[in-house]
Amino acid sequence: MAMRGMIPVVLALSMAGCGVVYTSPQVRDGSPLGDAKGTDYDVEVIVLTEETARAANLQPYIPARLPLALQPGAAERTRNAVRSSVPDTLIPPPEPQFLPERRPDFIPDRFPPLAAPEPYRIGPADVVLLSVNAPATLNDLPALINAQSKRQGYVVQDDGSIAIPDVGRVQIGGLTTPDAEAAIFRALVAAGIDPSFSLEVAEFNSQRISVGGDVGSPQLVPITLTPLYLHEAIQAAGGLRVSDPSVAKVQLFRGNEVYQIGGERFLSDPTARQVVMRDGDSIQVVSEFSEAAAQLFFDQQLALRQSQIQQTQSALTLTNVLSQVQDNELQRLAEERAIFERRLELGAVEQNFAYVTGEVRRAQRVPLPFERRASLAEVMFHKDIQGLAIETADFSEIYVIRAASDPRLMGKLTAYHLNAENAVNFASATRLEIHPNDVVFVAEQPITSWNRVISQILPQIFLQAANVASN
Repeated sequence: MAMRGMIPVVLALSMAGCGVVYTSPQVRDGSPLGDAKGTDYDVEVIVLTEETARAANLQPYIPARLPLALQPGAAERTRNAVRSSVPDTLIPPPEPQFLPERRPDFIPDRFPPLAAPEPYRIGPADVVLLSVNAPATLNDLPALINAQSKRQGYVVQDDGSIAIPDVGRVQIGGLTTPDAEAAIFRALVAAGIDPSFSLEVAEFNSQRISVGGDVGSPQLVPITLTPLYLHEAIQAAGGLRVSDPSVAKVQLFRGNEVYQIGGERFLSDPTARQVVMRDGDSIQVVSEFSEAAAQLFFDQQLALRQSQIQQTQSALTLTNVLSQVQDNELQRLAEERAIFERRLELGAVEQNFAYVTGEVRRAQRVPLPFERRASLAEVMFHKDIQGLAIETADFSEIYVIRAASDPRLMGKLTAYHLNAENAVNFASATRLEIHPNDVVFVAEQPITSWNRVISQILPQIFLQAANVASN
């Protein structure tokens, strides 16, 4: 009977001690500062969604950088630096480019239209002469033409006129010589003068053609009263100066058209002598092959070959030097990488960490990667964490606890709550970026809490019952 009376007492004592036997960690929202039963932090719980994840990612955070020896392209940058450090005098100069002279193919002819010569028409800048014979009544002549035989020159103005004293301006621009004489005669008659005179062009300045290229003396050739033909224009410029007429061509530029005649045909075909020049024509004699240029090419090739032979030894020496320097630099990079990896293993490298605790397979700190940002999902399923403890973890109570980075908000914590009871919400875990010193906490299931309470109570019950029974 005494034993039966003691059992309820033991059970009561055991149940009374349940509150101190096991405590289940939880995240509480809005805990008052300084509450001994709560926390010294002001906690704000935010449900983790796509929107809240994007807002959380806006907080400034720059991932740690790797040293230059581990940066992408470090080896190539080292090689380029070695090349640029070599003095230019040791680098063989680039080979000059020479084009060999080759005999061209057949040159097709394109003759300009053949037309009959046209009479010369007086134009601006021409100088005309009036030759006047003694008139019947000398008293009626102006002072200009009062001699037995007098010659006076006039320059045709821009508007095509000449100014005769006591007569006025007479338009003769664009007229042939006979038509100009008739126009001057009418002007003299109108002025009351009836002389006997003649008109001639003393200087031809209004119409010219240009001749250039492989000729004796490139120049401007004037067109006069006598028609000017193609071969005459070239002869006036000193004639052809080509070593081989079979590879030369005479080009005629007229307006928007280009005509050409092969050199041999120009010299032998009478048709080429029937091409009449017009004002503004341009003639170019071009030779596509030059013996002097061919000899120069040969000499340059010979000099280039000799230079290449001399540079071969220098190039080989330079290659060996560059190779040795590059090998040394690459070896130095490899040593820097090995030292960095060893310092990283020993914890001597400043690195950012996040912390994972609660119902996971292995609670520990997780190093955050260099050069990039890690997501919540990447941290939870890190190889060292090995994922959540499926048997005990409460998937509806996953938190990322983050302290405020602003010193003015010391004591302020934000807990991003991921409710993964609906597995679809794990998508938000791939969006949230983990910052240094973040704490990932996974709560336990309610049944797990009760199991752990019972697992601690039962041994105490049996132990106390045994003690009571022994008494």
